[in-house]
Amino acid sequence: MKQADLMAKLKTLYEQLPRQERLAAGFVLDHPQEVAVMSMREQSRIADVPPSTMTRLAKRLGFGGYDELRDVFIATIRRQGLEYESRVPGLVAMKKTQGEDSLLRDLAGTTLAHIESLCQQDNLAAILRTGKLLSEARTIYCLGLRSSFPVAFHFHYISSWFTANVQLIEGGGESGIMTLMHDIGPKDVLLVASLAPYARRAVTLTRYLAQQRVKIAAITDNASSPLARLATETIIVKKKTTSFFDTLTPALLVSELLVALFAANARVDIQSAVKKTEEQLWAAGEWWSLN
Repeated sequence: MKQADLMAKLKTLYEQLPRQERLAAGFVLDHPQEVAVMSMREQSRIADVPPSTMTRLAKRLGFGGYDELRDVFIATIRRQGLEYESRVPGLVAMKKTQGEDSLLRDLAGTTLAHIESLCQQDNLAAILRTGKLLSEARTIYCLGLRSSFPVAFHFHYISSWFTANVQLIEGGGESGIMTLMHDIGPKDVLLVASLAPYARRAVTLTRYLAQQRVKIAAITDNASSPLARLATETIIVKKKTTSFFDTLTPALLVSELLVALFAANARVDIQSAVKKTEEQLWAAGEWWSLN
């Protein structure tokens, strides 16, 4: 059975299901990505039903158990996961038929168009609202995994020039995760960046922080992404180009815009803080001097 057929069948049966199974069905309909990447017990906990209810729902749909139902969603993700590979021939063909110059101009032009789309009023309003959210936070946690890591790192790096209340969640040695084991709550904000295909751990950590009532500011590529559904504020960026890989440039620009707003609204003496950091970096020999 294909995922689209399964979802259609669920919608048809929904009103006829017992209450507990309706809750389980609602979770499947609303969170198809999570069905593929989370265990049945994790899903049942979020849906607020016993694991046995998930199994009953699967059997009602004609499956032997919930794992068979999950396999339908996993197969869909695997097919989507080959998207990059399928775009390689187009990149090579464009180079052969139109030349390297045209290829480069196309790539640059597409990225510029993505950046220009950020200047639409809805996007600017979302960036401004997110900037306000960050400026009011007690602590800002920055999260970006796999290809999205530079977006989170960039915000954290620039912020560290003038404030100490921004924490980067890193995976190395699990040290970053330990920053979340302390006092977190509604006064804090998570700035998370993740573009499809979404890093599973980014979704899991974002959900955990949302459950702790941390406010979520998401930089993502789709209003229906698992991060957008958890977010207080969402900034949508475009990413597809002629190449087989997606551009990170618009997401990085959003990171720079947000840190500029954060600095402009900071309640500390920014000039003195930046001057002190700059002097310390020179004194530590971090930069090469031509003198």
